[in-house]
Amino acid sequence: MKTHRTARDDDGARRNDRGWTRRRALVAGAWSVPVVAAAVALPQAMASAAITVDLLGAVGDAQTYPFSTSGDTAPLIFQVAGTGPIPADATAELVNAGGIASWDESVLLQGALASAAIDTDGTLILPIVALAAGTFPVLVHVGSVSRTFMITLEQA
Repeated sequence: MKTHRTARDDDGARRNDRGWTRRRALVAGAWSVPVVAAAVALPQAMASAAITVDLLGAVGDAQTYPFSTSGDTAPLIFQVAGTGPIPADATAELVNAGGIASWDESVLLQGALASAAIDTDGTLILPIVALAAGTFPVLVHVGSVSRTFMITLEQA
């Protein structure tokens, strides 16, 4: 009687067996590493695209707005730019501005946050209402970027 021996690979698995061996798992794992690394790196690269937010007419991060009477409106105009995609909208908050300024009624409010769309040219307009002379910070949030600007209202 003749015995037929089945050919085996280096791991001892039969060559015609298509199941998983340690070697096959290692080879598959080695090929998947670059794919996983690229999948992880791409969102990080998108998230790290630099976004800048500037207040038009500001000196440093401060701007003064003259007003004649309580109830006058002053538009806070921001320029948003970036090396990658710019978010479609932004939020802002008036910090310790009670009795000095409030958001204009045209501004969409989400609690204490004002929300507005950023125009395709990067312009963000958030009008405030002057109530009295004073200085307060405005905190603007665009995507993961937050900037603080000092606003001074002077009675003319």
